[in-house]
Amino acid sequence: MARIVGELLFVVDYDGTLARENEKADPSIVESLSSLKQRSGFKLALATARPLSDIEAFVTLGIFDAMVLELGSVVYLSPGEVVVFKPRVWGRILERISREVPSVNRGEVLYYFDQDSLKIAEKVASGLGEASLELKKVGSRTYVFAPKGLDKGVGLARLLRLTGWSGIRVVAIGDSASDLPLFQQAWTRVAVANADEKVKEAADLVTNGEYGSGVIEAVRKIIGEKIV
Repeated sequence: MARIVGELLFVVDYDGTLARENEKADPSIVESLSSLKQRSGFKLALATARPLSDIEAFVTLGIFDAMVLELGSVVYLSPGEVVVFKPRVWGRILERISREVPSVNRGEVLYYFDQDSLKIAEKVASGLGEASLELKKVGSRTYVFAPKGLDKGVGLARLLRLTGWSGIRVVAIGDSASDLPLFQQAWTRVAVANADEKVKEAADLVTNGEYGSGVIEAVRKIIGEKIV
């Protein structure tokens, strides 16, 4: 792959990409990513289904220029600038959901629940009407109630609009189906070695390394730095 010329924005998924699911990011990976960023000057964003209160326990937020959180319903620009995209009726919808479906986590917008509650969640969603919300799988056992049409690609578009980075070249790095909407908006699409086959098929580059090692490998290759 030829080196990409111009300003770059690397958009990286967390669980299954930068780190193993539900594990903290390897400090050596974070340090390498930060060093590459300082030397090359690219921008770095995280894209995750996790809420801010959750992700900050897993990785150092200071290495990111911005973050797409909660599948794109929240865009984090700085500690004092967090933009939430929430339908006006969403609060009332969550009140109904919370009476019938036990949560494992709650964000600014998303309502997280375990797969053991999926059947009752589907019943509740059907009763509320499919036009306003949908259920999405965001982890090996975790699902969410989300506003209809929400995904990481929507979140990336919101981030680019808010930051004014619309002319930047986006490199998306992911591992699962929830990352494919990012691929649709990216200049270059990267799948780490442990990614699902559908993600690998959609990628321009599949790394040899898994998880964070694959992320570092991809960044080095794309910015033209020798891999040692």
